[in-house]
Amino acid sequence: MSILDWIFIGLFSFAILFFLFSILLLFSLFSTKKKIRFLSGIRKKNKRKRIKLKRERRKLEGVYKRQLINVIVLFVLAVVCGGGSFYSRYYQANSLSERDSDAIVQGYYLIDQIDLQLKDAENNDNKTKIANNIKELSGRLSSYGNRLANQRLTVEGQGILNKQFKIMMELGINLAAQQEDFLKNPEKMSEFNEDLEKAKLQQKKVFEHFNINEAALKKKN
Repeated sequence: MSILDWIFIGLFSFAILFFLFSILLLFSLFSTKKKIRFLSGIRKKNKRKRIKLKRERRKLEGVYKRQLINVIVLFVLAVVCGGGSFYSRYYQANSLSERDSDAIVQGYYLIDQIDLQLKDAENNDNKTKIANNIKELSGRLSSYGNRLANQRLTVEGQGILNKQFKIMMELGINLAAQQEDFLKNPEKMSEFNEDLEKAKLQQKKVFEHFNINEAALKKKN
């Protein structure tokens, strides 16, 4: 389990405990209040007994105030811990795991490099070297067929990410299967440029959904 999983379990457990303790103290609070009302209803003619009765009532009132403060504190702690636990789960459901994040960064780099190689092929006579570079990059891209988005993500997030993995895999497989002379074929080049644009478009959807800073990725490249 990840750190966020442990945080969720810990905070949720504390929330339940604090809530149960607040409920137990609430019953004690009602019991103390009942005793105070009972003592307030007693009338004693004897002065000494009246003083003693008053002292007991004041003592119970002090207990009542402390119990009330404890109930409020425990309830607030339960709400804070409960809110924290649900926020950690919400964060998990809407943020990329380290594995998925690495996959997206690596995929961004591979798509960018393939794009540069295809553009370079238009004005470079050394087609063999470029073809080999593209095959190496596309071979790594095709491995994305084995990936699935983290199941803790929302259904929408999983769908967007899995679609990106599928597009990258298909692009990688198609490029890796080509003969070296495909770089001299304008139709093939046009087809792969369209596939690259499709991958970039889906990539932008991933960036927007998960709030990924594309400018920061460009700087790393």
